[in-house]
Amino acid sequence: MNTNTTSKSWLQAILSLFLPGLGQIIAGAFSRGFLILLSVFTFSGLTVYTAARRARFPDYGASFHIFLIFLAESFVLLLIITGLYRLAARRFGKDDFQRNITKGVFILFTFIIFGIAAAILLPTAIPAGKELQFYGGTALFTAGVVAALWLWNIYDAFIITPSKEPSSTAFVSLVILATLFLGTRLIQIDLSKAIREYKDTEVILSRLVWPWKAAFDYQSNELHASAKIEAPCDFPDQAPAVQEPGGESPWLSVTPTCGNISIRDKKGNLTYGDEITITGGGFAPGETVELKWENPIGNAFTPRGVGPTEITVGDDGTFTTKLYIPDVVIPAVAEGAQIHTLHAIQTSGQVFTGKLSNDIKLALQAMLETIMMGLMATFTGIILSIPLSFLAARNLMQSITTTTQGFVGGVIGLAFGGWAGKWLASVITPGFGGLEGAPIPTALTYFILILAGALLAYRYMAKALDSLAQRLPQKGAQAVGIFGMALIGAGIGYVLGTLYAKGVISITHGDAAAIAAIPSHARIGALLFGAIFVIWAFRLVKMDKLPVGMIIYTVVRLILNIIRSIEPLIWAIMGVIWIGPGPFAGFIALTIHSVAALGKLYSESIESINNGPIEALQAAGANRLQTIIYAVVPQVLPPFTSFTLYRWDINVRMSTIIGMVGGGGIGFLLIQWIRQFQYMQAGMAVWLIAITVAALDFISASIREKMV
Repeated sequence: MNTNTTSKSWLQAILSLFLPGLGQIIAGAFSRGFLILLSVFTFSGLTVYTAARRARFPDYGASFHIFLIFLAESFVLLLIITGLYRLAARRFGKDDFQRNITKGVFILFTFIIFGIAAAILLPTAIPAGKELQFYGGTALFTAGVVAALWLWNIYDAFIITPSKEPSSTAFVSLVILATLFLGTRLIQIDLSKAIREYKDTEVILSRLVWPWKAAFDYQSNELHASAKIEAPCDFPDQAPAVQEPGGESPWLSVTPTCGNISIRDKKGNLTYGDEITITGGGFAPGETVELKWENPIGNAFTPRGVGPTEITVGDDGTFTTKLYIPDVVIPAVAEGAQIHTLHAIQTSGQVFTGKLSNDIKLALQAMLETIMMGLMATFTGIILSIPLSFLAARNLMQSITTTTQGFVGGVIGLAFGGWAGKWLASVITPGFGGLEGAPIPTALTYFILILAGALLAYRYMAKALDSLAQRLPQKGAQAVGIFGMALIGAGIGYVLGTLYAKGVISITHGDAAAIAAIPSHARIGALLFGAIFVIWAFRLVKMDKLPVGMIIYTVVRLILNIIRSIEPLIWAIMGVIWIGPGPFAGFIALTIHSVAALGKLYSESIESINNGPIEALQAAGANRLQTIIYAVVPQVLPPFTSFTLYRWDINVRMSTIIGMVGGGGIGFLLIQWIRQFQYMQAGMAVWLIAITVAALDFISASIREKMV
């Protein structure tokens, strides 16, 4: 390395010391330098943001100050460790194996040193008494990673040359490490809490994992006793009387019978209410009694986290336990004393009958709804998406061209034909009974007549105007095209101006002002877009052919992408609002999303076919329909089949999710059981979902193997 090269390397390193990535940019590696700069500043900003998250009102200024201190301390500490590594590498790095071992030992040594130094470094940056306002550990370790990234950037700037870029392994490793540190804190991963609190949910998890006891009916003897409690204790004089213990039949006594409920804050922390003493008797000795709490409106549940709810009865048939009044939501409009009921239920002597329970019957019925919902949505999606996929295939649409006059005639014909079809349908459908008397025939009539009228008028108006333009002089033909484009632009502008008045003006000035502004904004929109389309038309009339196919391709692709970007869950919510909860709402949601998703997949399959058969048929004189049937369809049939089966699998799985927002099927039943704390029934639903998806995967794989 000559003197000039050495001087430049030192200059690059010094520049990268003050601004990460600047040395790489000077060396000609612009993308590398910009990526380093972006990474350092991004992780620095995320560290400042994350470290201040614990405070109710985050103090980002203090968090930034803490980060700078940790960054400087980490920088110094890493320089010392790097120096020690260099000394060790000279002593032990005689070959590649020893060098790798030394490098691994020092990486581990670095983590250990930072772990030990944390107790010393944290108080240097975080003021006493404010430890709980910042995530100090996250700030320290992420600042250490940023410091390491900065140091690597200096070294990288020193050795980089215009002809050679060094390895980026260290950079990628540090970026992943910083992402893991920040991601762990941002999503609040707490493995110790998960392990510590597993015992609290062991019973629930066991019921979810093995729920089949709920799938069968059992004959059993049930002993039941109850007692009344007022909560909150706003009317002590109206509190229920304490029941006296005793008697041969089951009894339950609670003291006191008036108390305040527990309160759970937004973070889930529970502040206990008043504690009550529960005494019961007349139950079968040695068996378990389960406590249930019933709120004033009649909903019963098992209170969690406020004391034992399953108690073993003593030899004399009695039991005694204590329980905090659980957190029960009392509506703000509730009036008078709120009387709750505590139930003690003992079920004994269960005998297996072999009969399916009502719960499993409901689950199987809902699972059948789910399968059929996915199947019908997939089938309907195929029918609607196939024609759209051909319109969204670039290789088929780019060859479709027309004259400007033909395009104008087609657009005008499309609008006129649609209007004529709608008018004709309005004349015919009253004979059916209209939407109220015959909704399906009426809707189909409107759809068919509007579509047929639009397509026929598009075809004949395009030909008519194109033929007229051919008979006119060139200037006359151009005038027809320009005037037609002006009409199209004015129509689009009129609609957009009306929508602007209804939407934006209604927000800023109210509905009355919006209605008054519609005529003026519609005219302004018509004039503005008419002028824009006239300018566009002057360019188009000079072209021999207008790529109308690419215009259609762009519009269809845009619509498919917009629909596909909205999750089926959102479509399901819209469907529930539209027609109410049930499988039909879920079917609509899945169908809409399936059309967009399959349309995109099908169109990409069409774009990847071999163009040879298409060109051969076109050379032989085949028309467009014949070309598609004999050259395109045979090539796309295997991928179409594969994508269809995959979409069916997706729809069945997705239908379990959209059911949770009212879309019907097993998902609707599952969320109801979870809300009612019926975890065994919920586990049964989960098992049915898993079995169904696995079976469908096997079936679709077999079909794909035979057909693809």
